[in-house]
Amino acid sequence: MKSIQHGVLLRKLNYSETSLILNFFTLENGFQAYIFQGGKKKKGNMLQALSLVEITAYRREDSELGKITEINSLYNPQSIPYHPIKSGLAFFITEVLAQVLKSSDQDESMFAFLEHEIKWLDNSEEYTNYPLWFLLKLANQIGIGIHVADPNGAIFDLQDGVIANQTPSSHLFVNDETVALLIELLNSDKNEFLALSIHRLLRSQITDHLIDYFKLHINGFKTPKSMAVMQTIFE
Repeated sequence: MKSIQHGVLLRKLNYSETSLILNFFTLENGFQAYIFQGGKKKKGNMLQALSLVEITAYRREDSELGKITEINSLYNPQSIPYHPIKSGLAFFITEVLAQVLKSSDQDESMFAFLEHEIKWLDNSEEYTNYPLWFLLKLANQIGIGIHVADPNGAIFDLQDGVIANQTPSSHLFVNDETVALLIELLNSDKNEFLALSIHRLLRSQITDHLIDYFKLHINGFKTPKSMAVMQTIFE
C-alpha cells in the first residue's frame, strides 16, 4: 500500500553499495523502517541526522520494512549539517531518540516537539546546555518527567523520578551537588536554562545521571556511543 508520510530521520544504515536502511519517527505512524534503494546516490546529501522529510513509500502487509520510492525535504537546515558542534549534537539526539522511540506509535505531540526543537537548534547559537534541556524535555514528552517534590530537596530518586529529601529504599538515587542545579534547571524557562553558566564537570555529571535515568525507565536503553564525543565538544 502506498503512503505519504512526514518524518524525522533517526538512523541511517548502509544496506549495499547504493542503498540504505532508514529509520524515521513519522507524524502519521510513529516509528517506521524503510529500505531506500539507490538512496546514497539519489538523496545522500539530504539524509542527515534530524532531517525533516516527506516520504513516499510502499509497504506490504506481511513486511515491517517498507520501500521508499521518493523522499523530499520539508525543511532545509542552514547550520546543523555544516556546524561541527551542532552536527555532533544532532547525532547524539538521534541516538537517544532511536532508542526511546523504537516501538512508538503515532504521537502528534512528540512530532511537533521534535520539529520545533530541530528548527530552534538550526537557528540558535545557545547550545552548550542544550543536551540537558533536550533530555529533560524528552523525559516529559514520554511520561517520565522528573518531579520536584521539595524545592530544597537533596536527593534525586531515580526509580520514582522525584527530587525530595527522603532516601529511597531502592538505593537508586543521586545525592550530590548536581541535585540543587537540577532543581534550578527544572524550574527555568528555556532562555534562562540555556544561558546558565554551568561548570563542564557538573554538566557532564548531570548528563550521566539523566542517561542512567533513561536506562532505568526505557527498556533496552544504552549509553549513546556519541556521549564521550559530546562531553569533549562541550568542555
